[in-house]
Amino acid sequence: MMFETLEVGKQIKPGDFDKLEGPLREQLLRAQLELAERDYPVIIVVAGPDGAGKGSLVQQLNEWMDPRWIETNTFWEHSDEEESRPFFWRFWRSLPGRGQIGIFLGSWYTRPAQAAIAGSMGASEFSLYCKQIEIFEQMLADDGALIVKLWLHISHDSQKSRLQDASVHRQATQRGSNLSYELHGTYQRTMEVSEQLILATDSSHSPWQLIEAEDSHYRDLTAGQLLLQAMLNRAGREPREGGADSAREEMLVEGQPTVLDSVDLSLKLDRDQYKMRLAELQERLHHLGWQAYLEKRSTVALFEGWDAAGKGSAIRRVTRAIDPRLFRLVQIAAPTDEEQAHHYLWRFWRQLQRDGRCTFFDRSWYGRVLVERVEKFASPDEWQRAYSEINQFEQQLVDHGIIVMKFWLHISPAEQKRRFHAREQTPYKQHKLTEDDWRNRARWHDYEIAVDQMVSHTSTRHAPWTLVSGNDKRYARVQILETFCDKLEEALNKK
Repeated sequence: MMFETLEVGKQIKPGDFDKLEGPLREQLLRAQLELAERDYPVIIVVAGPDGAGKGSLVQQLNEWMDPRWIETNTFWEHSDEEESRPFFWRFWRSLPGRGQIGIFLGSWYTRPAQAAIAGSMGASEFSLYCKQIEIFEQMLADDGALIVKLWLHISHDSQKSRLQDASVHRQATQRGSNLSYELHGTYQRTMEVSEQLILATDSSHSPWQLIEAEDSHYRDLTAGQLLLQAMLNRAGREPREGGADSAREEMLVEGQPTVLDSVDLSLKLDRDQYKMRLAELQERLHHLGWQAYLEKRSTVALFEGWDAAGKGSAIRRVTRAIDPRLFRLVQIAAPTDEEQAHHYLWRFWRQLQRDGRCTFFDRSWYGRVLVERVEKFASPDEWQRAYSEINQFEQQLVDHGIIVMKFWLHISPAEQKRRFHAREQTPYKQHKLTEDDWRNRARWHDYEIAVDQMVSHTSTRHAPWTLVSGNDKRYARVQILETFCDKLEEALNKK
C-alpha cells in the first residue's frame, strides 16, 4: 500500500550528510532572504505519526534558516478562547504574513485524524473535514501562499521502539501529549486514516510530499531540499550549478534503495511447472471473465515496466484466457494532435468499456509521471499534480464498481541488456528495438527515481500496484495471471 512503499531503507551516512548539508543550508537561507521581498507567504505543514521525528525536523529547519523570520505553531493545548470559536479560527490567526514563513507542527489535519482513529468521528464527518481543509488551502493558494506539506512516515516496529523510549515519553509529557492510543495496537488504523486524509487533500495547489523518516539524516535532507525546490520554483528560479538540487538527485540515485529493490528477481519457474500453472490459471481466468460479465463487473488492467520487460507477452497470456468479445486491448504511444488538444486523461476515459468487460492498457496514464517527467515533456507542476489527478481518476473507476489492477514489470539492467542484444540478433524481433530504447536505458536511474515516487504516491488501497519479478518471463506471466485471478475472485465474492 501507499505507506509500505516508504519502508525501503533510504539513509544518508553521517559523512555524506555533512557534505550535502552545507550547500543546502546556504541556498535555503538565500531563498528565505529573497522571500522577504516577495508578496506571498510560505506555509509549511509537517505531519505524520508520532515518533516520526516531526519536532526534530522543525528544529533542523529553524537551524538552517533564520528563526527570526519563522513562526512555528504547535497547537498542543486548546484554550477556552479557541474552543468558543470555529475550528479554523486558531489557524487563521496564526498564518504568516507576506514574505514570511510559518511552520505548522500540528495543524488543521491533526484533529480530524485523531478523532477518526479513535472512532469518535464518523466517515461522513471526516469527509466533511477533508472538504473544509481543501477549501481552506485553496483560498490560501488563490491568495498567493506557497503551501508545502511534508508527511513523515516510519514503520510500525520503528514507531513502537521510539514511543517506548523514555526520552520520548518525557518530551510528550512536557507538551501534554498522550501517546497511549498509538501504543495499543492502532497503528494499522492510523495508516488507513492517514491514507484517506492524504488522498482527499492532495491537490495541485497543495500537494503532499511523502518522506521515509527512518533515518534522520535522509529525512532532514529530503525535507529541506523539497522545501528549497518549492521556493525556487515559485520564485521562477533554478538551483545554482552544483547546488542542493543536483545534490538531491545524487543523494536519491547513488546507493539509495527504492521500492523496486523489494522485488526478488531470482524467482524462476521451470518449463514443466510453467506449463501446468499456465493451463490452470488460464482456465480459471476464463470462467472468472464470464462470471464478471454476468455480474456486470468491469476490469481495467494496466501494464507498465522497463523496455523489454515482457509486457506484450504477459498481456497475450492474459487475453488468451478471456473470450475476445469481453475485452479490448489499448496500446498507448505518443499522443496524437487530437489527444494533445485535450487533458491528458481524455484519451483514457474514452477507451473504457461497458460494464462486464475488460479494458487492457499497454502503457497508460502513468506516462505523465514517467516518460513525460523524465524527458521533460511535462513541466514539474504538471507531473507533480498528476499524482492527485490519477488517484482521483482511479477512485472514480472503483466507485463505479470497476476492478483496477496495475502491474509494473521489473527486470535488472543486466537482463534488459541481454534482451536488447537478443533482439538485435533475431530478425523477427529487430523491429522491437529502437534508438529510444538504448537512450532510455542510459537514463535508468532517472526512471528508477520516477518509478519509486510513482508507486509511493499512487499505490492506494483501492488501486494498489503489483510489482512483478520479470527476469524470468515464465515466472512473471504466472505471477500476473495468479494476481489477476485472485483479485477478480476477491471482488466478485465481496459483491
